Amino acid sequence: MKKSGIWLLLCVLLISGIGLSLSTGTISLSVEELVAVIRGQGPPANQLVVLDFRLPRMLIAIFAGAGLAVSGYLFQTITHNDLADPGILGINAGAGLTVLFYLGFFTSQTSSSLLPFVACIGSFLAAFLVYFCSKQKERFDPNRLLLSGVAVNAGISALTLIGTIRISQDSYLFVTSWLAGTIWGTTWNHVYVILPWLFILLPFILFQGKSLEVIGLGDEEAVGLGVPLKKKQLFFLTSAVILAAVSVSVAGSISFIGLIAPHLAKNIVERKNNHALLMTGVIGSLLLLYSDILGRIILANGEMAAGIIVSIVGAPYFIFRLLKNNQSKS
Repeated sequence: MKKSGIWLLLCVLLISGIGLSLSTGTISLSVEELVAVIRGQGPPANQLVVLDFRLPRMLIAIFAGAGLAVSGYLFQTITHNDLADPGILGINAGAGLTVLFYLGFFTSQTSSSLLPFVACIGSFLAAFLVYFCSKQKERFDPNRLLLSGVAVNAGISALTLIGTIRISQDSYLFVTSWLAGTIWGTTWNHVYVILPWLFILLPFILFQGKSLEVIGLGDEEAVGLGVPLKKKQLFFLTSAVILAAVSVSVAGSISFIGLIAPHLAKNIVERKNNHALLMTGVIGSLLLLYSDILGRIILANGEMAAGIIVSIVGAPYFIFRLLKNNQSKS
């Protein structure tokens, strides 16, 4: 299939997903009712459900999915590790621990507007810890990076489990739901948290796309072609951490999107360039959007966390990539 056909298919899937997301839930809406709401002619109850609850949630799913996917693309390219993913590298776990700490010692209000920023702090701390553990002789070691991420994940998860003793039952239910990957950001305030970062960082990342493409060839090749390696690595890694941090801060702890989406995009585009980067973001949006929709369809009177559905697909894919990498090395 030609690139134009693939982009057309992705756009159709995105538009269909938007319609399904706005009409699916405890209160189902027909196409006619949804169109009436869009025109501002629907009943007040339908307008409230769509415009104040489902529309922000749908945008969060799209933006967070894109942020996690692009973050995974950057991690994989910079570290030359096809298994790198924000969730695997401990960023999600770090956000969860600081949210738990905040709810346990400062407030029990899960609707606090500070929660996204608290989650971002945890993500940055976890990312710094993984970076510190994986750095060897001023260079990145992909194997150490993956092992450091697994170790940091395990340690933070243990601390999170211990910390649940301190918090209230309501806070405990919120944290467990958040860690399962439930999209909890359902207000316009949450949209405003993630939107500026995407619109600020993505153009800069695309502008530096040539440097990213050269770095993907290898560190020595990049230096030989005149790329200021350390400066570019710092920029791309910082951007990846910020995108992942703000995404999980409003969408919950969702793993594997940053692993799956870049591989699918690279298989389609067959080159690590800006087209692959943009396609990675769109595929990430589709993965999280449709996972959220399926979660609402599977449980009629409630919802299954989108993170669980993504993990059902992502965990086997991670094992597949791990085995494939081992075979290629042997």
